[in-house]
Amino acid sequence: MKLSQILILLAIATLAACKVEIEVPTSGNVTTNSNNINCSAGQTCSVDVVDIFFNETFVAQPATDFVFTGWKIKARGLCGGTLAPCTIDASLAAGNAPLTALLNNPSEIFYLEPGFQSTGFKTLVTGNSFVNSIGWGVPGHAATAGIANHEHSQVTQGGANGAPEALWNNATKGPQIRGILDDGDVDLFIMTALPATMNGYRLWIDYLLLQNPDTHVGIVAPWIPSPATVTSAAYENTWNNFHAAVHGSIDTLRSEYPGVEIFCVPYGASGVELRALLDAGNLPDVTGMTSGNGTGIFVNDALGHADPILRDLSRLVLARGIYDIDLNNFAHNPGYITDLKALAQSIADAHDPVYDAPYR
Repeated sequence: MKLSQILILLAIATLAACKVEIEVPTSGNVTTNSNNINCSAGQTCSVDVVDIFFNETFVAQPATDFVFTGWKIKARGLCGGTLAPCTIDASLAAGNAPLTALLNNPSEIFYLEPGFQSTGFKTLVTGNSFVNSIGWGVPGHAATAGIANHEHSQVTQGGANGAPEALWNNATKGPQIRGILDDGDVDLFIMTALPATMNGYRLWIDYLLLQNPDTHVGIVAPWIPSPATVTSAAYENTWNNFHAAVHGSIDTLRSEYPGVEIFCVPYGASGVELRALLDAGNLPDVTGMTSGNGTGIFVNDALGHADPILRDLSRLVLARGIYDIDLNNFAHNPGYITDLKALAQSIADAHDPVYDAPYR
């Protein structure tokens, strides 16, 4: 008996399952060698495993410009962490009454989910100063993760002038962004969530789709400005309300632009998490919430720009949100006592997956 078959059998025994639920992102599909089962991009398919005659080998097929990175490790997941096709052979339960009974139990489900990763997007980042230094970290992180084809450009303007509608109306920056989009090869267009942005989102998406109909749209949520004026609890509450509003905007845009992939990256949660660690006395890398010399979380100015630790954590969250990089096994050393990679991974894991990039 093959090891993979033993593992599948043990999983069935442990999970008391007779269904396989296949969750497929929009970046590929899952089929079987027999071609009896086909689960298309973006679908969740339920497959019955009701008797000992079920024997299927599941194959993950990435879309163009994506690669298969392995079956995902998750609760009640099958073949997690492996790259080989996943074989489920229920005949191994023949003659074993307890296992046969489990196969006939319709109340349990286990999962099969492929991981796909982009080989690199041509990315255009727009927004204000709270995204400018963060966005420029993505090319380096993509290269470290082995994503060789990432191309990157940014067009930003300070403060509220970096909001989508303000950039649309800007006599210099608006034509600059439109000129990049006119090339028709932008894979990922990122806008920064700022107040009163709905009309701006629509203006840019309408224009984007004229030349780039298959482009992914990311709306990034930066940290809240003026952190020194409020308590940590009030700051977190403001962030949570803002973040929820961004998700609400995405719901509206998804309904207005069906078929367009629109997602959120909440790298602004970095400011909330770092403040919480500081309050708990667990952030040895900084001298305080603000500084004038790079040793705080925020710069000591009215807006609260990022000191290095906030910048570096936000960059990790953004790269994770775009490329689904496994930060727990990421060959990058941020150089802090605090484990920024683990913190960024936890921020990403806590994000509602409904608003993650659907191609991940």
